[in-house]
Amino acid sequence: MFKEFTLNVVEDELALLVTQVKGTNMIRKRMLQMGITPGTQIEVLHSAPFDGPIEIVVRGVKLALRRDEAKNILVKRY
Repeated sequence: MFKEFTLNVVEDELALLVTQVKGTNMIRKRMLQMGITPGTQIEVLHSAPFDGPIEIVVRGVKLALRRDEAKNILVKRY
């Protein structure tokens, strides 16, 4: 069984399952509108160095998230 962690600390080329979306109402609503919902599978394509953005694939769509947004998304490996 894998532990939960936030998306802002991930490595490249990692398949994950979203377990929870936290944050302010505005941030949470934005994530949910982009399809980042609990139970959704995501794939990390690239994690930029020096606190740069994280490129992910959600429901077949590529997205780039800022680290401060990604820290609100709890994930686990599956």
